[in-house]
Amino acid sequence: MELPGGLAGTGQEDRKMEFNVAQLMKEATGARREFVLDDDIADLDGGLTPLSNLTGDLELLRIHSGVLATGDFRVDLSLQCGRCLEPVSISAFVKFSESFRPLTDIQTGRFLSPEEFEGQAEDLTDEALLIDAQHILDITEVVRQNIWLSIPIVAACDYIDPASGARDPDACPKYLNLLSESALDGSADEQTPSEAKGIDPRWEALLSLQNESPSD
Repeated sequence: MELPGGLAGTGQEDRKMEFNVAQLMKEATGARREFVLDDDIADLDGGLTPLSNLTGDLELLRIHSGVLATGDFRVDLSLQCGRCLEPVSISAFVKFSESFRPLTDIQTGRFLSPEEFEGQAEDLTDEALLIDAQHILDITEVVRQNIWLSIPIVAACDYIDPASGARDPDACPKYLNLLSESALDGSADEQTPSEAKGIDPRWEALLSLQNESPSD
């Protein structure tokens, strides 16, 4: 495994998802670096509960406008089942390919404005896609966003239906119990005032007259 200029083998552990691409930026288009990541992301996002390290492969490819970062990662997360509301473990598979542009010229140190590059304006000004003045390429925010994109909208538990022996979250007893409670609550909410108070429905029309003021 090659390391970019400025990084030693042990330094990568300290810097996690930050990579010094100074040497790569000096090389010809097509030059590349490859990494195998195994990072603790417990502090990546307060809304995420990782159960494992983020593991996978990263390739940094020198392109005309900067560096193309291509990642293929996996991380196990704890989510809440959208049915029974119990904790459930899922594996998130994170894949991305993003172009990072340099903030300064590698040879002269001159500041490079977004207008000097081709591409979408929002991408060229996105701080998450910039190689900073110290030539550090940081994939942290890209990884964080793509983890969220890889999470299912509604997570489901792994309940196995004893009758069929197959995975069936809809047969989860806790889920069915919640449905039953919800149905009972809904029935109570749909009761008319007369039903709730035990008043004969034939007299219900008179209830609205109790609080009305006499007409002038």
